[in-house]
Amino acid sequence: MMKRVTKTANHLLMRTARAGLPPRILAISIALLLANSAVAESFDLTTPRADAPVRHADGSESFRLLPGECSDREYFSDELQRNTSDCGRSRNRIEYFETSSSGAGDRRMYEWEIFIPEDFSYNALNARLTVGQFETGADMLYGFELNNDGYTFRARDCISADDFGDWHKVSVRIQYDSTPRKSLKDKTPGVFVVECDGKVIADSSGRPNMAEGGEIQFRYGLFGAKNIPDTDNVSVSYRNVRISEW
Repeated sequence: MMKRVTKTANHLLMRTARAGLPPRILAISIALLLANSAVAESFDLTTPRADAPVRHADGSESFRLLPGECSDREYFSDELQRNTSDCGRSRNRIEYFETSSSGAGDRRMYEWEIFIPEDFSYNALNARLTVGQFETGADMLYGFELNNDGYTFRARDCISADDFGDWHKVSVRIQYDSTPRKSLKDKTPGVFVVECDGKVIADSSGRPNMAEGGEIQFRYGLFGAKNIPDTDNVSVSYRNVRISEW
């Protein structure tokens, strides 16, 4: 389990106080620390091995699925109606997940940059590759998928295969709402807008985007098949992952 932000901030407070920094500089230092570390430290990690993902000096992290790997960590499967694990379902996962959740009335902005290598390949059968998802605790509500043709959201192109090999920016702006629509013309406060490199590719605003009483958890990383071909390169990198209010 990663250290909490408050522990990191307290450490900085003690260190800078001993250095005799003015209060204003101290406050700015802590604010910058919280802005940059709070997101990373509000996540836990599911991974089949200790060295994944790989962390780099520039702050980015590389995720890679290897053939035959899986985690024995159990969770409840709504589909199977029982406790199971990724190994039990022949799934492979290296994925961060929020340690908190969001509900109706919350306004969230999710942002990340993603790098998909030019030689990326995924040819496993019977399991799509999910690369970023919003989870209800029992099932995926919204998810980004990656295959040899590109990175998509609800079958809408986000990053084409021709653009693999460069960093790309993705943002999802949500106002969670569960107000029932009275008619097809009825609008609700719900907002759901997906942008890729500044271009809107999906807008489901004006309608409910979660079940009443539901909670949503954001996850990012890789989630796909266990039995992938040895020749596949199932890898991506992330940087500047942030969650904020808007």
